Amino acid sequence: MIRPLIILILSSAAALAQIVPAPKSIKVGKEATHTGDSILCLEAGFRPQVDAFQEALGKLGADGLEILDAAGGAKPVIAVAKDPKLEAEAYVIRSVGPTLQVTASTTAGISHATASLLQMVTVKDGKASWPQLAITDEPDFSYRSFMVDMGRNPHSPELLRKTVDMMWFYKANYLHLHLTDDQLFSWPSKAFPKLHDERSGWSLEDFVELEAYSQARGVTVIPEFEVPGHSGILRGRHPEAFGETPTDLAREPFARESIKKVIAEMCEVFKATPYLHIGGDEAFGVPQEYQRDLINELNDFIKEQGKRTIVWEGPHLGEGKNKVDEDVIHIPWRSIEFPAGQMLKAGYEIVAAPWEPFYIVDHYPQTMFTAVDLERIYAWNPKRFAHINHDFGTYAYREPHMTKTTKGILGFCMPWWEGREENMMPLCLPRLAAAAAASWNRKGEDDFAGYKKRFEETLPTLEGFSGIELPDVPFADPDTQKDNLAYRAEVTPSKGAEQPHFGPARITNGIPDKFDHFLGFPTKPEPLEIVIKFQKPGEVGRIVVYERAVGGSQEVYRLFASADGKRFEKIGETEMGSRGDKDHVVFTFDPREISHLKIETDGCEGLTFPSFSRISEVMAYEE
Repeated sequence: MIRPLIILILSSAAALAQIVPAPKSIKVGKEATHTGDSILCLEAGFRPQVDAFQEALGKLGADGLEILDAAGGAKPVIAVAKDPKLEAEAYVIRSVGPTLQVTASTTAGISHATASLLQMVTVKDGKASWPQLAITDEPDFSYRSFMVDMGRNPHSPELLRKTVDMMWFYKANYLHLHLTDDQLFSWPSKAFPKLHDERSGWSLEDFVELEAYSQARGVTVIPEFEVPGHSGILRGRHPEAFGETPTDLAREPFARESIKKVIAEMCEVFKATPYLHIGGDEAFGVPQEYQRDLINELNDFIKEQGKRTIVWEGPHLGEGKNKVDEDVIHIPWRSIEFPAGQMLKAGYEIVAAPWEPFYIVDHYPQTMFTAVDLERIYAWNPKRFAHINHDFGTYAYREPHMTKTTKGILGFCMPWWEGREENMMPLCLPRLAAAAAASWNRKGEDDFAGYKKRFEETLPTLEGFSGIELPDVPFADPDTQKDNLAYRAEVTPSKGAEQPHFGPARITNGIPDKFDHFLGFPTKPEPLEIVIKFQKPGEVGRIVVYERAVGGSQEVYRLFASADGKRFEKIGETEMGSRGDKDHVVFTFDPREISHLKIETDGCEGLTFPSFSRISEVMAYEE
């Protein structure tokens, strides 16, 4: 006999403090909790997802939950069942007597339910418990993707398993792997073994294991094989199969057949994916009619494999038989050559990946970040396609491209381009969580301060079962900073304050290393203001400002000082070419009492995007 639903007496706001993204409907009870010794899995097809859930709970300390496939003498705390009436990613959790009933129609829905349960669990003395719950939930956008560039720098199987854990936890559902590029070929092709780079760290078996691991956690891997651009390794190592030039690769029948062999290999491993990405952008020098013909021929082949084709914003629309097939999904990222609005008007479905707010770039081969702050990501407008380079027509602070509708926009892709493994989680995890929240529940996620609190509360659980660690801002040994009045001073930028791991606190943490910099954006068309408030005023006659210089690039700024935080006097400035190859500037003057410093910066001239500030450290001394 099924007992009636227990009356729930807490408001939904209480639960929102614990779940990211915010569910569409949630109520939490106050008094009784659910606990037990087993999980009842009534749908055999959901067993891999329940196993993954049990494993995560075990890592959190709840190691006594047995999984049963039929009711028995054990006391189930959770019962998992299939409800074919629910939408593909929807799930329902409700308290029925002593048990939490969890239902979904697909493995994706069950994975989303278990992610919510992980965020709500309390583990004490080896026992897992949950409050009374009533949750009904599903996403607004079906495509919530994170892309990892494995074509420049290696990303290990261990890191990608942690990436899957992160995506599962925050309900992002597509892991897009950019597997091939001019610098590194991470796909272990059987047909063309000379393509594969051992330093990628991947074997075919590793990819097979990743496919199973991700599917058990509601994440689907989308492989990308980049053609005809970014194909130097293809042509350099197998010119007999892929031609000698990008035009050969796009035009020659033998080259197209070779491409299909690699695509077939990927489809054999990544069976679950409904999509396959073939690049399609930046094919410099290749006539656009050849580019479009190649995309269409590969699209026909990919459809034969039971999948859909995705391409980056690349060749223009075309016409007649030389128009890219309308069932090809496009990812606009610049909205210059082929703007997102034109794509939608021409009948294409698209995935939004504008530089602002989604791109996170580590600018190979230098560690030099490009990324926007969390609040911009959280406030994502699906109709807005903008760039962070003020030299582009779609610059975010001048005239971003706007579509007239969201119809045809499947969701978003957040690309991690060119990056190093050690930098990925600190930069990407907070940003992906914000993007997943913004795309899951457009109406329910409208309070950034509340979201940030919820997100921070979820981190210990994520770290507990995944092993992901987000480093705190490191501070220098205080004994070495006794004479530095700016040490641990409060830093407030006018814009761009939310930079996880590369935030404003790094400006006064006592570490003048160029890799320990602040990432401030934007500095164009108006300068970025950075105000530094000392812990206590003091006599200052020398200020040293370090920056994240790369080669001959230099930060152009004005430095001001104040005794009261209200009236500021300029005490120095920098110009292009004023300091050679040095990564710092020393400002000296007659000692005076200072409580505040202010920097007005135009950003780093000579870098990829000079509209960013990369101040590493500000130090203040009496003399």
